[in-house]
Amino acid sequence: MHDAAYQKTFNRPQQEKIEKYIELAIEFNKTHNIFVRRDKEEILDKDIFDCSPLIKIIEPNKSIVDLGSGGGLPGVLLSITNPKNQITLIESSHKKCYFLKSLIHDLELTNTKVINTTLTEKNDIGVFDIITARAFAPIEKIIRLTKNNTHKQSIYYLLKGKDKKTIDELKVINQKKYNYEIIKLNNKYFDRSLVVIKENE
Repeated sequence: MHDAAYQKTFNRPQQEKIEKYIELAIEFNKTHNIFVRRDKEEILDKDIFDCSPLIKIIEPNKSIVDLGSGGGLPGVLLSITNPKNQITLIESSHKKCYFLKSLIHDLELTNTKVINTTLTEKNDIGVFDIITARAFAPIEKIIRLTKNNTHKQSIYYLLKGKDKKTIDELKVINQKKYNYEIIKLNNKYFDRSLVVIKENE
C-alpha cells in the first residue's frame, strides 16, 4: 500500500486514517455487504485513487455535500484530506448511514455529518459551495435534485464514466444557465473523467 504515488498523494496522518478507514470498511462488509471489493489493495486502487483527483482542487473553508455517499467515497476521503471543509454525506440506506456515522466517530472526523435521506427536489438539507458525487445519477438529475442546495457560485465536481455517456448526459442540461468542463483522468481500471459544472455569470 505504500507505493510512491500513495505517499506522494497523502501525508502520513492522512495515510493512517485512510488505512483505518479501509480496515473498518472491510470488517463491516463481512457482515453487511456494502460493496464488492476483495481486499485493501483493491479498495486503494479502485476507490481511494479513483477519488483522489478531487482532493487538490477542493478549496479550503468551503461547504461540501456528497450525494449517495454509500461506503464513504468520495465524501469520507475529502473529510480526511480537507479538515477545513464542512462536509455533509447524503445516503438513503440506513445500513450505510450507520457505517458512515461509525466511521466519523472512529476516525474523529469532526468536520463531517451524515443525513439519512432520499434526495428530492423539495429537500431542505441546506445550501453548499461544492456538490460531489460518484455513480449517483445522471448529470441533469443531479442538477434538478439539488436546485434547493446551490447558490450562484456553487460548483459541481462529478466523477463520471465513459466519455460518450458523459457527453450525452451533458447535452440535456440547460447550457444557457450552466457551463462545464470535462477533465479526463488517468485511471487504469475505469474510463473516468471529472465533470466540473458552474452557473454562467
